[in-house]
Amino acid sequence: MNIKQLAIVILLFAVATNMNAQFKIDAQYRLRGQVLNGYKKPVKKDVDAAIHIGQRTRLNLRYNTEKYSTLLSMQDVRTWGDANNVNVTGVAGKSFNNMDIYEAWVNFKFTNAGLKLGRQEMKYDDQRHISWRNWWDTGMTYDAATYTYKNKETGWRFDVSASYNSTKQDLLGNDYSSGVDYFGTVNPIQTQSFIYVKKSYKKMFVSLLAITSGFQKETNPAVLYMTNTEGIHLNYNATKKGTDGLFGVANAFLQNGSNIAGKKINANMLTAKIGYRALEKKLEVAGFFERLSGHDAKNTDTDYNDEIHTYNLLGGARHPYYEGYLDWFVVPGSSKGGGLMTIGLNVNYKLNKKDMLKFAYNNVSLATNVANGDGGYYGSALASTVDFTYIRKINKDIKWMNGFSYGAPSDDFNKMKGIAVADKGSNYFFYTMVIFTPKFFNSAKK
Repeated sequence: MNIKQLAIVILLFAVATNMNAQFKIDAQYRLRGQVLNGYKKPVKKDVDAAIHIGQRTRLNLRYNTEKYSTLLSMQDVRTWGDANNVNVTGVAGKSFNNMDIYEAWVNFKFTNAGLKLGRQEMKYDDQRHISWRNWWDTGMTYDAATYTYKNKETGWRFDVSASYNSTKQDLLGNDYSSGVDYFGTVNPIQTQSFIYVKKSYKKMFVSLLAITSGFQKETNPAVLYMTNTEGIHLNYNATKKGTDGLFGVANAFLQNGSNIAGKKINANMLTAKIGYRALEKKLEVAGFFERLSGHDAKNTDTDYNDEIHTYNLLGGARHPYYEGYLDWFVVPGSSKGGGLMTIGLNVNYKLNKKDMLKFAYNNVSLATNVANGDGGYYGSALASTVDFTYIRKINKDIKWMNGFSYGAPSDDFNKMKGIAVADKGSNYFFYTMVIFTPKFFNSAKK
């Protein structure tokens, strides 16, 4: 989309605004400078740190009436200096289009309900399985049809969502012989559907989530393998409206069906967090435990080895969990399929209305036995990590975030990543990020 086309779209939205409708234009400029030395995986000693600045730019057009609402969100994500069209006097840009549609949906309104059609953000509970993945510069949205029913008086909520993805618009009939419509190891899932049921009480809520995700068979795309995930989420006093005192969050999920290779799945996830809030919500202290199942290399039972036991996080959030902000454990392969078990501590303190400090400690180990390739097994200990975060709310439109993380991998985890004990390095990550969210126009304000 070029500047002229964008201007026409904005003009049409503005002309369409009337007395019974509301039109808004807002944006997000997010810039994050990073110093990376061991981010995503441990590094060897004497390796120079990487430094770069990433930028996300979004322009949002919002239109709202009594019967429906819409959002069109355009996004550009880039790293400073990545332009490949340059001359001696400056940067001319990129040779390819870097702008994309982040969200594009219409939500039809009914009594206590809505039907949202199109590309949309999704966030459910603590985002363990369905998330907007906001730490990632591009974020994450879903092409789907989602029906939501909410009743504030009874506290019930019910969501059902469905999608079916194709890679091309010019498919002819049901001819899959060329494989061009394949959704597999590289492309995202071909279909995802879920049912979500939530019941809210005074200081807590309970929700049930059942997801089915479809992957095409690589040798026969007409065959769809379905991965099923279902479980319960408990939340006591742990929302933004939570009060001083005890709070807690827990998840218990099972995973079954078939994986992308058609192999039977038998996996599970269990998380628990309990804490205490005090000083008029200024101080929060919490301990937590997490376990993602993995495949036990010591188990020689034939039936066991015919199944997949490593838990798949699907589209869930990774950076806030798993396990520390160095992001060493965000995919199942990071522990060679051995799962994860973590105990940790979080401490958050609000200095005032604008400033907040956060501290997190994670002790990470394998959930099961993993073969080391030398006839033995890796030790269970993987790493300890610490994260320090400072957040400053400069004003209603500007937030400044800073973080420093340090990781101490075990010798076995270094070996798992191909690093000899004598070559192990120092692993750390620093970032500073500014988020500016200006509101350009609101037709409701005269």
